[in-house]
Amino acid sequence: MNLLRILWRFLLLLLHVLAGIWLSLNIKKTRLADGKILPEPEPVSRWSARTLQIMGIRVITHGNPPPSPGLIVANHISWVDIPVINSITGAAFLSKNSIRYWPIIGWFAVASGTVFIRRGNHEAQQASSAIAERLLEGRNLAIFPEGTTSDGSGIRRFFPRLFGAAIETRSQIIPVALHYTYKGKPDQRIAYIKGHSFLGILFSILARRESEVHVYFCDPIPSSGQDRRSLAEIAHNAIQSALFNS
Repeated sequence: MNLLRILWRFLLLLLHVLAGIWLSLNIKKTRLADGKILPEPEPVSRWSARTLQIMGIRVITHGNPPPSPGLIVANHISWVDIPVINSITGAAFLSKNSIRYWPIIGWFAVASGTVFIRRGNHEAQQASSAIAERLLEGRNLAIFPEGTTSDGSGIRRFFPRLFGAAIETRSQIIPVALHYTYKGKPDQRIAYIKGHSFLGILFSILARRESEVHVYFCDPIPSSGQDRRSLAEIAHNAIQSALFNS
């Protein structure tokens, strides 16, 4: 039964990716005042929601996404985090350039208007400028300020420099806590950490009848009057409280 479920869902996922490629070629785009063209977020958000449905991942939200856009900051556990957040908020992402070439996720990242940065001497400045640019465009932008993934049992420290753009653009911070479960217990298999491959995680999810992800929207944090370190600490504490006091 598991093998049949894997094969059927994998076939549906392949067809869905092909449909997504067609979508990306025909998606409605918005031309900004500076001439830049961005894809409309709603079609990609719907594509993300359908992706999760095919994979058998049920999204359970706690709280409501703020009506106005801002800088979404979340704990980082898996590549699944990306379609989960996008399906609810329509957010674009800040990502290292190599993600562009990942299967499925890479295509999705391009289609959703992800800002790619290259590693180098000016990476921090490049990231800050890219975040500020997206926020000024009036779009939600999501970042993972831990800088890497964890197994979900705790939260690594947040890098404060990524919060500077929110202060510069006077944008609100939207803390989002992610918690994956399987059969009512923390899902250890979904974490994209050492020993867990992209395809290994994918096929593990496809084999299950259903997985769950709890998405906690914390109260927005105004950036005015704050410094980067304070914002990082407040957001970190909000996410930690949501995860461990829920």
